[in-house]
Amino acid sequence: MFQEILFLLANTVGMLFVGSCLLRLWMQMRRVGMRNQVGSVVMHLTDWIVKPLRRAIPGTGGVDWASLIGAVLISLAAAAVTLVLLSAVDGFMRPPVPEVVVGLALVWLVKWALYLASLMVLVVAVLSWVNPFSPVLPVFDALTAPLLRPIRQILPNVGRFDLSPLVLFVIIQILEIILQGLAARWIGMY
Repeated sequence: MFQEILFLLANTVGMLFVGSCLLRLWMQMRRVGMRNQVGSVVMHLTDWIVKPLRRAIPGTGGVDWASLIGAVLISLAAAAVTLVLLSAVDGFMRPPVPEVVVGLALVWLVKWALYLASLMVLVVAVLSWVNPFSPVLPVFDALTAPLLRPIRQILPNVGRFDLSPLVLFVIIQILEIILQGLAARWIGMY
């Protein structure tokens, strides 16, 4: 039980900060302005790591490398702390194996990126039904358009109902099941 609580806490904190760094990266790649409610929250959650990294790692080719490196570093830290705490629960604390930390961090990074995509699509779907005039809807529309466009090209609308978010959710769920198996394998190696 205690292991599950530690895993949940590390996962939640990691997802919040890694997701924010990835959202900052995605917003800049999609050229979505940061002068909105979403951008303001993202900047406040990520400035502490992105600004110092940006001094050493400039953005090139439309990619904010500092945000990506920040997400990777936070993911690595979350994986290392989780593995150390899990070993302490077993009765003796041992240093984490670097390969396991890197493997788990990469799996978590992809998993949290998928959660972020799910959340953005969910926000667009709900806001488009509940409040289509919301000031954040255009922001999320711009962020989710590249994810939904390929599905919309294949899948026709059913009346006025867009099924592409549902299809994307199913694809993301399948990928998350695969990643959960990989994460369990990496933790099992520890």
